[in-house]
Amino acid sequence: MQPIPKWALWLGGALVWVAGVGLALFALAAPARADVAFVPEAARLACAGAAPAALKRHGNALYLPAAAPLAGCRIEIEFAAADPALAARAAAAGVVELVGLKLVRAAFPDRLPVNAGGIALTRRPGGVTLSIPLETLFGANRQRGAALILAARTGEGDAAESHISPTLIIERADPPPVQKAKRLPE
Repeated sequence: MQPIPKWALWLGGALVWVAGVGLALFALAAPARADVAFVPEAARLACAGAAPAALKRHGNALYLPAAAPLAGCRIEIEFAAADPALAARAAAAGVVELVGLKLVRAAFPDRLPVNAGGIALTRRPGGVTLSIPLETLFGANRQRGAALILAARTGEGDAAESHISPTLIIERADPPPVQKAKRLPE
């Protein structure tokens, strides 16, 4: 067993220190209190002229069929909300935050208001339903997939509260790679 180099220990300690300082600054800079208020329940792919199809889900990841066309299709996600007043507020003035997956450089999320630009958020008993076109979802730097958060804010100043959903990862399911058979020596 080889000893651990001193530079590796120093680097690990420096990374932990930077992460701690970053977390403290983030906590001080964000006066709004955040809580998870929208829980995703079901998701489906709806295309023009076809019946909606349920999407495969694994944890917080949703997988679209690789052959799904972008034009004329949308994804519909049902979120449960514990508070009906919060669901009404989100349907009126919520935002959807989207950021691309597997980017070479870090990027800020795109904040898109609901009920504009093709994004619709409607109330339903027990929660809300988000409908977003695939062209919007996979636009800009999100061709490989997107991380999606539904958010609504109540109050102003020190009394402000942010109500968010867990991050959903939405990506296309690539077909499995074709494996070549090994040639046996003759």
